[in-house]
Amino acid sequence: MSLDDEELSAKIRRHATRHTAPDALRAGIRTQIALAEAGRAARPPRRWFDFGALSFAHFGWRTASVGFALGLATALFVVPLVQRWNMQQSLDSELVADHVRALRTGPLFEVASSDRHTVKPWFQGRIDYAPPVFDFTVEGFPLKGGRIEHVHGNAVATLAYARDLHMIDLYIWPGDTKIEPVRGVNRGFNIVHWADGSMQYWAVSDVEAAELQRFAQLWKAQAAKL
Repeated sequence: MSLDDEELSAKIRRHATRHTAPDALRAGIRTQIALAEAGRAARPPRRWFDFGALSFAHFGWRTASVGFALGLATALFVVPLVQRWNMQQSLDSELVADHVRALRTGPLFEVASSDRHTVKPWFQGRIDYAPPVFDFTVEGFPLKGGRIEHVHGNAVATLAYARDLHMIDLYIWPGDTKIEPVRGVNRGFNIVHWADGSMQYWAVSDVEAAELQRFAQLWKAQAAKL
């Protein structure tokens, strides 16, 4: 049984799941709409012909179809995007909670050493991958040690670094994507996330955002030499 546009629209309004888009997503959509409008304004006007009532009905049908298509595209694209955004926020919160717990009750590290050749082998047999380990004492970020955390139920290598009186936790696990450093804030803690095609990295600290960004750049530069 087929439905006309009005019946279909009514069913969508009654039964479709609604999700509130985050502010950043709304801003991105508004930007894309503005760019599209600017592009249309820059193009010369098209010549249209008047075909009377038939033309009006034709374009009215096309308008409804385009509206439905845009709604369907929103459901297929925007909703999963919002869900990924919520998952991202959940991960940020979990990592910050792990960082705070380690600061409050410990341990900050289960193997205490600034020697990467001591810390890196310690992970053998405790996780099923070999995380890279670097020491940046000369640059002002001395390695303090490492520990195992559980993120989303998975054992994750965690390296502890110091910056003056601040602590930086670097969570590392395998990933095959490449992502340039992305900064975030959760409950006042700064977060920088990046990926190099082999591993994903999440740095969490109450150190200033610029300092955490510098730490991430030092790490990226060193890892690129491997």
